[in-house]
Parts: sequence; C-alpha cells; structure tokens
Amino acid sequence: MFTKRTLLAVLVAGAVMLAVGVGPEARAFPRAQQPDLPGVTIPYPGQLNDDAGRAVADGDYDFTFTLYDAPTGGEPLWSEVQEGVAVKGGAFVATLGSVAPIPANVLMGGERWLEVEVRGPGEADFTLLTPRQRLSANSSAAPASPSAGPTCPHDHWGETWSGSGIGMTLELDGGGSTASLISVLSAVYGNHDVFYGVLGQSNGSGIGVGGISVDKYGVYGASTNSYGGYFSSDNDHLDLALGGDVGRINSDPEKENSQLYLSSNADMILKLDNDSGGDHTLRVKNSSGTDACTISEGGDLACTGTKSAAVETADHDRRLLYAVESPEVWFEDFGSASLTDGEVRVAIEPVFAATVNLNEEYHVFVTPVCQEPVLLFVTDKDATGFTVRGVTLDGQPSRCSFDYRIVAKRLGYEGLRLEKAAWQEGDDE
Repeated sequence: MFTKRTLLAVLVAGAVMLAVGVGPEARAFPRAQQPDLPGVTIPYPGQLNDDAGRAVADGDYDFTFTLYDAPTGGEPLWSEVQEGVAVKGGAFVATLGSVAPIPANVLMGGERWLEVEVRGPGEADFTLLTPRQRLSANSSAAPASPSAGPTCPHDHWGETWSGSGIGMTLELDGGGSTASLISVLSAVYGNHDVFYGVLGQSNGSGIGVGGISVDKYGVYGASTNSYGGYFSSDNDHLDLALGGDVGRINSDPEKENSQLYLSSNADMILKLDNDSGGDHTLRVKNSSGTDACTISEGGDLACTGTKSAAVETADHDRRLLYAVESPEVWFEDFGSASLTDGEVRVAIEPVFAATVNLNEEYHVFVTPVCQEPVLLFVTDKDATGFTVRGVTLDGQPSRCSFDYRIVAKRLGYEGLRLEKAAWQEGDDE
C-alpha cells in the first residue's frame, strides 16, 4: 500500500533561463532570431516526505516527470520516466531530461507546470503528487515573500536581469514549495552595485537558494568591497551546512598557494562529533595526506613533529623551547624545604595531589642547598607526603636546606606506556 507522500521542490526552472551567452554580456534576441538549441536537461533535487512530514524510507524510487502548460488538465508537452533514483533521508537528485531531453521550445511561450508521480520500492503503481509545480520568474524591488510580484508574460530568452533595488528574486511556486533556478550554464545572473545580486528566501522547510554543478561551482559569489557570500539563520549553529558524507571548505583551487582564513570576533570553536556518533578525531594532514597532528574527543593530542614554545629573548630574538617527552604520562612538581635536627616531613600540595595517583609508585629527587657536604635520603613515602633525612659526612644530623622534585603518574592514565599510535604512516580517509 502506498503511503501518502509530499514533495518539497528545491529547484527546477533552470531551462527558463537556459540560453547560450546568459551572463554579463548577454542580450535578448528578437523572437525570429532565437537560435535553435538541442534538448536541455535541468538538475532537480527534492525532498520526499510522508503525510506526517517525515522523510520516506531510504531506497530506490521511480519517478514520472511531465510538463504541462496549465495547473490542471491539458495535454502533456513533455514526459519521461526515471527508474531507480536513490532517495536517502528523503532527499534525492534527478536530472529532468536525462532520459528524454526537453525540447527548448517546450520551455518557451508561457508558464509551464511540472507534474510528478512516484513509485516506491516494492510498489506496483505510480502515485500522483499534487498540486503541479509552476515554473515562473518573479522580480521585486524589496525583500518579499516567495509569491510576491507578477508572473513575467514572456520568456526572457538570452537576457541579463538587473535591478536598482534589492536585486532579483526568482522562484518556482508549486503548492507552497520554493525553488532556485539552475542551469547547465548560468541559470541566473544577478548584478547589483549596493546590495544583493541574487536574493533567495525560504519561509518554511524549503531552500532559499540551491546550486548544482557537474564540473564547476554550484553557487558562485564574488564581491569587491564586502563578502562574496553571506549565510545567516535564527539558530546559533545552523548558518551553513555542507552536504554529503564528507563536507569540505577549500581556498580557491584554481590559484596556486591560495590561503584559507577562518576569522572570528570572539571564540572560535571546533566541535567534534556533533551527532554523538562515536569517538572521532580532529586530524591535521600534510600535503601527502598523512596525519601530522590529531586531537581525540577525549582531548588526547598526538603530533609527529616537536612540541615547542616560541619565546622572545632580550638579545637573541625568538627561540624555540621544546617539551620533554616521556614513554609514560607523568606530572611533576617542585619545592624547597629545610631539615630540622636532620629530618623534615614534606606534605604534597593538595591540588597537585588531586591530579596524580599517589597510591602508585612515585619519585622524589632531592638536591642539598647548603655550605657543607651532606647526605640526603627519602623515607616514608605515602599519598600525603614524604620524609627527608640528612646527615653531615661525620654522621651528625644536618640542618641543610634542599630543593625537591616529585614525579607521579597522571590520574586515570597510570597504565599507558609507549602506546601504538591510532593512525599510521599513509593512513588516510
């Protein structure tokens, strides 16, 4: 039995603007001079939900796409069936015209309406999704709802659109769903001297602006005096999402040695494993793809190089001081004390004691600080402190001062020694 489904369109209408030369130098051809173009294709991403608004089950679905010149009734202008379209989390991407290319003249001469039918895994028949979706192009001089503005009475073949207000707002309107315009070349070119070249707005669960490309950029933004792109939401962690199993942010791939800056006016936060899906790691890779440094969710840091502090000196510029590495996890503390009649009890500082396991064997090193030779030795070590005794060379109790260094294993890491790295040379994703 087929469960009622709804379709949220993310797209269509790219072919409304599909013209060779669409862009800053494009011009409108008179109707009689319009070039004959072969059949076109239109990227079509969407979201398939059940009647409760939940994403349908993952699987391969079959779709029938049909274009009409009316919201109901009428004769089909074009149609095709696409089988085995992968749907995951309700999301799918189809390409209209990939089975039967859409004749360019079908997209000319007035409004077009897209009808979609779907057949789920194991189902025998297609189910019609209603209403049809309208392909339209609207413009306004200020931010507006997706339905604002009149439908253009002509097809804008080969034109470049610009405006003196906020720019262009383009939509695909079908029963409340909104869409972005997508094309093989440039579906939409927006140019504005002050504000937005292209504004995309979604007032529901749709997408304000969507972009798909086979070989280049799905969405391209550039600016001379401000930001090339701006993303904002009312939620403090949903401004920008990267799709796919691997999300990537790159500097310009076409410019050698292009740098990547991440800037913030306050804290900069990198949160590992946002969905609590397991124990994951922040990995810094070198140019060969090998991990150079990693930070685990537990805060464990591992790097293949040195760990150093860059220290400014008065006469020798900035110099590196290197961290001492150990096969085990040790914390250490330092102090001074003095003998009284050859003996003193040294209490371990309570805060330091809370960071180490003093029930495990720990080490104490002592150095005499006095004007006479003295023999120092440590006795009675326990979790609260230790005793130091000292005598002069003739066996008399000493009153010498001394420095001490205590080294104990970090609490919770007592059993670690020369652990094997979780990542090895050549390990890559």
